[in-house]
Amino acid sequence: MYRFILDCDLLIIDDLGTELNNSFTSSQLFYCINERMNMSRSTIISTNLTPARLRDSYTDRVASRIMSGYRIIPLYGGDIRLLKK
Repeated sequence: MYRFILDCDLLIIDDLGTELNNSFTSSQLFYCINERMNMSRSTIISTNLTPARLRDSYTDRVASRIMSGYRIIPLYGGDIRLLKK
């Protein structure tokens, strides 16, 4: 993985769960999250996935790392794409 992803002060992973998910992307996501946590680097992850869907979409290791390593802040509101129509 590129060092600038691991070493940047703040990494924002937007809309997790919309990417093509396979064993490679799942392992790279775990590596990225785990390395950044070990280095105490800030990371923001946004997703529309519920905790159960997160576990279904990714490995238990990825879901566990996200659920236990980050503060979860639920955000509610209308879909801006629908509001713009």
